[in-house]
Amino acid sequence: MFACGALGAMLWVFGLTELLETVGIRWTLGLLSMFSVAVLSVSSALALPPRKFERRSTRMVNWKVFQDPLFASLAVVNLIHPLTLAIPTVFGPEFAESIGTGITHGSYLLAINSGVGIPGRLCTGWLSDKIGHLNMLMIATTVYATATWALWLTAAMTSNVGVFIGMSICHGLSNGVFNVVMNSAQKMLFGAEMYYPKNGATTTIRGIGFVIGAPIAGALVSKVTVEDLQGKDFIRLIIYTGALLTFSLLSLLNVRWLDARRNGWKLVR
Repeated sequence: MFACGALGAMLWVFGLTELLETVGIRWTLGLLSMFSVAVLSVSSALALPPRKFERRSTRMVNWKVFQDPLFASLAVVNLIHPLTLAIPTVFGPEFAESIGTGITHGSYLLAINSGVGIPGRLCTGWLSDKIGHLNMLMIATTVYATATWALWLTAAMTSNVGVFIGMSICHGLSNGVFNVVMNSAQKMLFGAEMYYPKNGATTTIRGIGFVIGAPIAGALVSKVTVEDLQGKDFIRLIIYTGALLTFSLLSLLNVRWLDARRNGWKLVR
């Protein structure tokens, strides 16, 4: 399912570029809205009814749950990842233009980002079952954080398009892991009875991150016209992204450590 999402994102890059140039922004948004209404209406009509669970808590989580260090660390991860998840795709085309590519080439880089996620997400599901969901999350976060510090920051400082292509590939491989794996990891940690109320809380936190992520990131880009943007104007944004990802990785390591203390050390977890 997530691999199909990456395929759709790759194809829409070219479709949206053509629509924007042909019919304009207003009609492009209108066509996307009509398409979404049609597809989601059919999906809703065909959806299966909810299944019944014998053991399932129906209570909302209280403040005591947030005081649990393991849950608090997961809550931090669920906030940070949405804050950073879309930054390279939202600001990637403008950044690519700022280091010397054209609008079309910027779209190609966005397509590459989504395209490498197609096999990447298929492999993520398979590999997560082999090495563990928490381990997979830590590996993906490490890849994203390292690529941000080593590749994206370098591309901003040197205006090197090749280095930014490497960053786009690394992000494309790692950015889908969170959505694919996080819920499975939380179900393993919380158990079947408490999974839904606790996952509901973390999903709410995740939603807050998605809403405020792009505006915060945009405020960190230097306030100059698009034509005057240079790679160095994105340095604060890149450092912000790298710092959040580093903190997220530390939070995941803390979750792994706390889980090992409570349930015993297991290599596949």
